[in-house]
Amino acid sequence: MNFNTNPIWFRSFSVFLLLHAALCADAQQDDGAFDQQDTGSDADVALASGSGLQVNFNDGAASFGIQAMAQPMIGWTKTDLDSTAAMGTEIRNAFFSFHVADRDRGLSMVVRGDMGATQPLLDAYVDWDSGSGWKVRAGQFRSPLNNREMTFFEGRLAMTRRSALSRNFTQSGREFGVTVQRSFGNADGFQVVPTLAVTSGDGLNSFGSLSNDPDAGGCKVGGRLDLLPFGPMDLTSSVATQPEDEFRMALGLAASYNFGASGPTGESHRAWSMYDSDGADQFPEYLKNVLDVVMRYKGTSLMVEYVNTAAYGLQGAVTNSSTGTLLMPTEISTYMVLGSAYNVQLSHVLASGWAGTVSFSQMFPEFSDLNTGSILPVEDVLGACLTRHIEGQAIKIQLAGEYVSRPDFPEQTGWRVELMTQFSL
Repeated sequence: MNFNTNPIWFRSFSVFLLLHAALCADAQQDDGAFDQQDTGSDADVALASGSGLQVNFNDGAASFGIQAMAQPMIGWTKTDLDSTAAMGTEIRNAFFSFHVADRDRGLSMVVRGDMGATQPLLDAYVDWDSGSGWKVRAGQFRSPLNNREMTFFEGRLAMTRRSALSRNFTQSGREFGVTVQRSFGNADGFQVVPTLAVTSGDGLNSFGSLSNDPDAGGCKVGGRLDLLPFGPMDLTSSVATQPEDEFRMALGLAASYNFGASGPTGESHRAWSMYDSDGADQFPEYLKNVLDVVMRYKGTSLMVEYVNTAAYGLQGAVTNSSTGTLLMPTEISTYMVLGSAYNVQLSHVLASGWAGTVSFSQMFPEFSDLNTGSILPVEDVLGACLTRHIEGQAIKIQLAGEYVSRPDFPEQTGWRVELMTQFSL
């Protein structure tokens, strides 16, 4: 197995990031604060470890900045049927982002791309903050309707990759649409944060690349309700980047309904087609329910996630319009990820920058006992990761291992070890 499919300029880019991050790290003050440089005008340039380059105007009322992140890695995989382990290398992510903000008007914009992807645009959205608790986001962004881990940025994961739950029940986790959020409660105590979202339901670049490739199916509607009984906490990272002196907890509930899903997890652009008796599109409806909880104290963080999915609107669906082949009972599980799963992840970060994480996930297909060929496998995944943080988020070195058990597929049962280095500027 060889993952080394990236062109040479990607590898050069990662080397550049390494050198630049090292230089930036040396230039930082001990507290990691911005280094301010007087430009002789009303603008100052700020550079921080892992936070990129930012230019501030009018005493910080407006700003723009750039950030970059690369994650080169080497991995070893071995199944129970292999006699030797296979080794491969890749650059998992090569992100470049640009952001601007007008704080007086509560407006900001982010554009982020993955330079190694065939569809490089990841995020392109505008935020508006009313200053009184209302927040609106419009564009392409990480959806709040998925499990908690999928709301975290790729550079802030506790492991080298997302959990088996996230990998099976989502794809990119990004959609085009709009969200509205409102915070209620005491700023230092109990808080309730509801979020409503309406998205295209077709994932990344959901409107296709050509005029004859329009949005497929209907839209996706849903919401997330976060309860923070002990006050606000950082919900942007899998680990406690800023250790909490007091116990913190966030209980999250999310649900979404896709009125016409054209892919396995309800975020694909016409991955397959289904029809009614007249040959017109008839995509199934897809329901996803999520329950998650995050608890933190000092440098310890516990995250528990549960997801359940189901499909509706299948009556009379045809899989081949030319032959009129009806969709058989339980056959939908060969097209869509149906069933439930949970993931438990425990992490601890030391003041020295070392961190350890263990995780366990289980998948339960809806029709596992009927031998239907469900695309959601019966699967148990046990993982562990050792992380070294250098200069905050500027450099991160991770060694992770994962054992995957798939009783129905012994050729896919085995282990994976990855050594990944993350460079951010």
